[in-house]
Amino acid sequence: MTAADDGRRRRLLRLADARGIVAGIALDHRDSLRATLERRGITGLTTDDLRALKTRLVEALAPASTALMLDAELGEPALETGCVPAWVGLIMPLEAQGYEAAGDDRTTSLMPDFPPLEAVRYGADACKLLVPYRVDRAQAATQDATIAAAAAACHELGLPLVVEPLVYRVSTETPDAYAAAYADLVMRAVARLATLGADLLKLPFPVADLAAAGEVAGAAACARLHDACAGTPWVLLGAGVATDVFVEQVRLAGQAGASGFLAGRGIWGTALSGDPEAAGRLAATTSLAAFRRCRDVAERFARPLDIR
Repeated sequence: MTAADDGRRRRLLRLADARGIVAGIALDHRDSLRATLERRGITGLTTDDLRALKTRLVEALAPASTALMLDAELGEPALETGCVPAWVGLIMPLEAQGYEAAGDDRTTSLMPDFPPLEAVRYGADACKLLVPYRVDRAQAATQDATIAAAAAACHELGLPLVVEPLVYRVSTETPDAYAAAYADLVMRAVARLATLGADLLKLPFPVADLAAAGEVAGAAACARLHDACAGTPWVLLGAGVATDVFVEQVRLAGQAGASGFLAGRGIWGTALSGDPEAAGRLAATTSLAAFRRCRDVAERFARPLDIR
């Protein structure tokens, strides 16, 4: 094992608790944060307002987590003012914004001014790459190349890479057709991505509607998902679902082999406000209570990180 490999292993373990369970907050949203606020009628916020909002959310939620996913663009004040406790693993994104407007063949671009070396300078323990991914379209090969290049750049510096596939609906699909194909698209995507150098996969729950599918089907799908990972550790992403739903998803995923979760809007979305101080108060009460429910379930059912 090289020094870089050993450093990567140690940094990956910093994303988890002492047992190897990840209970993380995803707060690296940029364009999507602005869009979420606008959908709620919260408009006119400046970049400084958004930075203050993120800082309040970080202050309330980061101390209860094992890992925090945070960007430099809007999260820098939280990083500079020491809001992220030393025991919390820091994950920083590499992807540029704008992929949601790219049509049916969305590809990921890396931020030219934020390479993995910049993440190291911020003290990051890992980098993250979100990849819109449709294994049934030609753009998957382009995405594969981007992931492999990002993994190599991170590994050279001893940084692990977290990869998050976004299996989206294309314009020619009806919602019903997409829902019917969803599980298969996720499984095929994960099987392909697991070979490209990711150290941790941040994955969606593999059933589009757990309530409709039922617990048995959900558990079976999670087992298939774990097999598709082929030994690469994985955690569950939140996708903005309600806490009651996510708690059940965390349980089923953990029983199948997931090592915990990295959740975002479903945890802190209820705290969003145009007033950062009000957002901080909501995050410290409602959002924090929801997060602790999820962490309790992960600690009971998730499988510790197995890093070889």
